[in-house]
Amino acid sequence: IGGGTYWGLCRLLTDVEDYKSVLNLAEKGDPSKVDMMVGDIYGKESGALEKLGLSAHLVASSFGKLVAQQDPAAGLKQEDLARALLLMVTNNIGQVAYLNAQLHSCKRIYFVGNFLHHNNISQQRLAYAINYWSQGKMEALFLEHEGYFGALGSFLLHQGISADKDGNLAQSKAEPLMRRRNPKTVMKKRSMSF
Repeated sequence: IGGGTYWGLCRLLTDVEDYKSVLNLAEKGDPSKVDMMVGDIYGKESGALEKLGLSAHLVASSFGKLVAQQDPAAGLKQEDLARALLLMVTNNIGQVAYLNAQLHSCKRIYFVGNFLHHNNISQQRLAYAINYWSQGKMEALFLEHEGYFGALGSFLLHQGISADKDGNLAQSKAEPLMRRRNPKTVMKKRSMSF
């Protein structure tokens, strides 16, 4: 789940024609019109929230308010749907990144990809979520030219270059992938696999 999922679902739920416009639309949205919040369950001024250490403004269920409504689309605005969907996708990305960072003992999580290009809402949410879930022990970082780093990582991996837990780069003992393969052999193997 990522930018492609977000954009595809936005194409179904809104009449927006391009990705930048849907981000602009999401900036105007109110996700609490769509998402079931913790405060909707326990009450906004409940003593239970304090005991649980939860904020009334946390999402309990993405798109959860639509379940109990007779006509879920009644009164909904496209910007509310775009914002709620953006936060759902962003929370998923953040949770997966956090759990993987925890699994591999990483303190810094670098987020890349075109999903984050001009996407301040997701960058702020990811930074907050990583800090919250890790209790300040991890940091979310965003690169300036985020759209190119997936391709760069793929290139380095195929060259046999990887990084250790401290971020130090090392080339594997095997010869780099691009130098050892004969292009004609690769083409034959690819054509036989179809």
